[in-house]
Amino acid sequence: MWLLVLYAAVSVVAQNGTNNVIERDVFDYDSMPALSELDDFDRCLKDKDAVYCIVDMELLEDDTPLYQYMKNFSSLYYKNYKHTKLHRGVCGTQHCGLNLSHANVTELTVSALKECFNASIHKGYGLQVDSLSVRYCKTQEDQLPIDTLDIVIGLLILMLLFVNLGCSAYYFFWPPEDKRCNRYLLAFCIQKNWKALKYGGSADGGIFKCFQAMRFYTMVMILGLHSMIFIGYGYTENPDFIENSYDDFFKALLFNARIIVQIFFVMGGFLMAYKMLTYAESHQFSLKTIPMAIVNRWLRLMPAVLVVMGLAMTWVPHMGSGPMWDAVVKRERDMCRMNWWQLVILMPNVFPFEYLCLPQAWYLGTDTQLFLMTMVVMLIIWRWPRSGVPVLSGVMVVSLLIPFLQSYFMELLPIRVSIFPESIRNIFGYNDTFYHAYVSAQGNWAGYHLGVLTAWFYHRAQNKKWNLGESWLLKILFIISVPVAFGTVLMGWDLHHREATAFESAIFNALNQNFFAFAMCIFIIGYFYKCNKLYVGSVEWGPLQPLGRMSYCAMLLHATVLRTYGGQMRRSFYATDYTAIMLYAGIVSTTYLFSLPLHLFVEAPACALQKIWFGPRRQPREEPMNVKPGVSTVSVSTVSTHI
Repeated sequence: MWLLVLYAAVSVVAQNGTNNVIERDVFDYDSMPALSELDDFDRCLKDKDAVYCIVDMELLEDDTPLYQYMKNFSSLYYKNYKHTKLHRGVCGTQHCGLNLSHANVTELTVSALKECFNASIHKGYGLQVDSLSVRYCKTQEDQLPIDTLDIVIGLLILMLLFVNLGCSAYYFFWPPEDKRCNRYLLAFCIQKNWKALKYGGSADGGIFKCFQAMRFYTMVMILGLHSMIFIGYGYTENPDFIENSYDDFFKALLFNARIIVQIFFVMGGFLMAYKMLTYAESHQFSLKTIPMAIVNRWLRLMPAVLVVMGLAMTWVPHMGSGPMWDAVVKRERDMCRMNWWQLVILMPNVFPFEYLCLPQAWYLGTDTQLFLMTMVVMLIIWRWPRSGVPVLSGVMVVSLLIPFLQSYFMELLPIRVSIFPESIRNIFGYNDTFYHAYVSAQGNWAGYHLGVLTAWFYHRAQNKKWNLGESWLLKILFIISVPVAFGTVLMGWDLHHREATAFESAIFNALNQNFFAFAMCIFIIGYFYKCNKLYVGSVEWGPLQPLGRMSYCAMLLHATVLRTYGGQMRRSFYATDYTAIMLYAGIVSTTYLFSLPLHLFVEAPACALQKIWFGPRRQPREEPMNVKPGVSTVSVSTVSTHI
């Protein structure tokens, strides 16, 4: 009897042991260590002797089944994070025995944290830490001191604020009786700039009204992409939300929403070329025109850039704190203090992306280079008018051929796939595809040149008095342009599930975004001839006009809004569809709210001064900003205001 009981007990133990082995050999997503975790920042630093550290670590490769599972899972890099590289925000005092002597990161700090995490990870998962790096450690007394540059920039911004308020108060209390006023006073008059924001270019007959709405739509869609990038970069409690997004039909659209920026390039090429074509009808167009256009462009773009950059490198870092504050906000301060000149010369896109000041302003560098190249092309066409068709056609072929050859021989990824999780985590650093195909001038030349071709065609149609509004072909093309544009966003959806060949990548990078740009060109021509009331109404709706005028400021500000929001988060972000939508709505609303004062106090006065210095010499009337929006609204000074 006792032998029977003993045999049964041994059998049960053996069976349980077998089951445990099976469970350990079958892994799923939750079997892996958390990709990123943040300890409670405020609770940790309530202790005056506490130390809070941000740590990145690589796990030691071995033959354990769990590590091999993680390695295989991470090998699908085009949609999964590298799960053998972990990220932690740890209260070192509470969990790893650190003290204030470890606050200044040394080998002692790294060694103590590595030993701590090695013990906890080995205990929980049977894995070991191979290497560990400490970004920084924070203490209760850790404060960023106010320095001389902070004071200087602060005084300059206050001076600008007082000039605006002073001119506005003067105009309010002593309005001009003869309906004429000092032009410099009006440039800084908030009342006038507010009216220009609301009503400028909204009168009947403004052929370029659609551009304001297109700017706003484009900026809102870009904010959707950047909101997803924010979730992908931050300490997200459920990183599988991002990884599964590449398999979700609708979320995957956001990862190809980067082609939306082609709208900016198309509008930029169109406005620049159209102005040059109309300018050459009554002016001598020569090499001397190019330096003047460059100066106008710099004066138009730079004031808002300088203010946003000045705040980013001085006062924004003083506005909050958090476990990731130094990584995203203070880091931008350091980059701007070191690399500010790259933005001042409007060439940020030719430098490593991960070290840029205001990296969202890469567009300004790309557009400036395309602007200069197109100026030369337009000069050739003006000098030899019969060369127009062959020159423009040749440039179109070259602009398509360069990204194809570049992608093929450099073995670049499809641009859509270049926005993969680990690249987002690294702020697109060391991503050749992103650098050479996405933010480069050659990668966006074709889209810009399609805008130039559209301007050339429209200018020719005006001169020849073609009545294209009655063309059924144009009406049909206008109607299908929007579905075709959405279709190009869907192109390459399967590339997140397999590796593309070099030829596939080259074809995709040469054609995908340019199909979208071509559809937008058709839309613009169709709009000019009012080929469909529904489409025309969608871009002429009144409220979209002021929002479009603020889009340049929104482009400059939105990344700072995202950085400050992410930097002050105390715990890991848990992402769901609802929280992603709320994040997106909050970022859009906050960005445009902050864009309003930037536009009224900086951008609008800069535009007014530019018109005073480079526009026609005349005495302004009391309502100088309520201009009719015809061709005259696209002056040399505003050729570059297409963002």
